[in-house]
Amino acid sequence: MIKRDAGLLQELIDKVQHNTASQEELRLLLQLLEEQDHRVLMPAEEWWQSESQPLSAGLKSKVVKAAVQKSTTVKYGYFRRWLPYAAMLLVLVGLVFLWPRHQPVYTTIAAADGEIKRIALPDSSVVVLNARSVIHYSDAYATASRDVMLEGEAFFEIHPDRQTPFIVHTGNVQTKVLGTSFNVKRYPGEKLVVSVASGKVKVIAPAGKEILLGKGSKASYDSAANQFASFREEPHNMNSWQQGIINMNNLTLAEVTTVLERWYSVRIMLDAPETGRHVLSGQQTNASLESVLESICFIYHLQYHRQGNIIRINKK
Repeated sequence: MIKRDAGLLQELIDKVQHNTASQEELRLLLQLLEEQDHRVLMPAEEWWQSESQPLSAGLKSKVVKAAVQKSTTVKYGYFRRWLPYAAMLLVLVGLVFLWPRHQPVYTTIAAADGEIKRIALPDSSVVVLNARSVIHYSDAYATASRDVMLEGEAFFEIHPDRQTPFIVHTGNVQTKVLGTSFNVKRYPGEKLVVSVASGKVKVIAPAGKEILLGKGSKASYDSAANQFASFREEPHNMNSWQQGIINMNNLTLAEVTTVLERWYSVRIMLDAPETGRHVLSGQQTNASLESVLESICFIYHLQYHRQGNIIRINKK
């Protein structure tokens, strides 16, 4: 082997070891190996196959056999050193050839602050995005799978298809259904909450944790403890936000202010932690930010001051 080829060979092997070798570089490495002595490996035409074809079973068996028997059957010292790499390259090149040629193209739809957006998916399912929410799905949707990724909150009305389940991915949790209507909420820093208006859904968390929910059921997921907590909720309340209604039942003031921030694109600051711990009840129509704040402040003897998009709530 001439010095130039030796240096190139070492460079290519370093790239393979660090998973940075391209498909052409893998082919070149194989070519360099086979050019040294065709009696040790196999004819070049067996390596240099069409790009669209995987390595043949016969070729695989020859290389694996050569690697296993290298200590007794290979008489050329140079190839005793490199045959293990040939076996490794066989696996790597096989993976390259077997990788799908089609790279998925994703559709991303977002609802801005204060916006509610209705979306029709390719299978006629309907998604309603709440404010500050994003949904992603690939061009394989409805043909190979029905998977979507959600950040924020959305209400789903899913077209039934028992052959292809519908799956919502929120972080490392999956919500799987066959055909039903349900609400999923998972904003950054908040717990995942799934509510079922009709049918059944299964929520699957890491380490085998899962929960099955039916109509009128609601579950929250604590990722730190990897645990679910379930509740009952009236189905008509699950999508009340679509009508501009804030369902404040059993929500703290701190939780309500995060909803108001998304709806009105403001920043709300509470003067003290105990202020945010006030528990609210009932519903509030989304008429205007001022009317909502005035109602809350009246109940708990609070006051608010607004300067631009910054609102501060404190005690009177």
